[in-house]
Amino acid sequence: MFSGAQFSLYVMSDDFVDVILGAVDAMGKPEDLRIESDDISTLVVGTPPRVFEAVQTAYAEACRRGGHVVLSALFSRGCPGEPDDPICTPGGPEASELPEPGVVPPSGIEVNAQFSLYPLGYPGYMEVIGREIQAVKAGTLFDGSKHFCTRLSGDLAHVFAAVYRAFESAARDSAHVVIHLTVSKGSPSN
Repeated sequence: MFSGAQFSLYVMSDDFVDVILGAVDAMGKPEDLRIESDDISTLVVGTPPRVFEAVQTAYAEACRRGGHVVLSALFSRGCPGEPDDPICTPGGPEASELPEPGVVPPSGIEVNAQFSLYPLGYPGYMEVIGREIQAVKAGTLFDGSKHFCTRLSGDLAHVFAAVYRAFESAARDSAHVVIHLTVSKGSPSN
């Protein structure tokens, strides 16, 4: 199973170059991930928990440097158009592996986010989407429904845990799952 993410950071501060490069460097060069950056985005390939962890690490590093910082990320697992890659195993999650967002240690970074879940190639995809939105609503992060997405507000670590949980839970029904995630910290419109 192939899994990974493409993400971009948008930093609204004079030192945006140092912030972006520092954020990418914060992920390090772990052997269990493939990380490649170009002028548009950074690719992270690996197991889903490690991919989410790496993207969260990069975004948290950018946020700690101050200013208004936006993350735009696309997470995917099981894309039939991608080759299998040994770095992406193991396969599906076990129930005990799904994090409870409130149990994850907080990062101390307050963010607003919106995400869209796409369990592809599964006839009951709307039920899966509805189930995952209800799971988010049952927690403390739900901040409203918007056209085409669900809004979350809270600690960065808790937001990432909730989105990761939806991603992994949807994978129980659909082999190909995609999430589009946008996260904002320090917006002047807040």
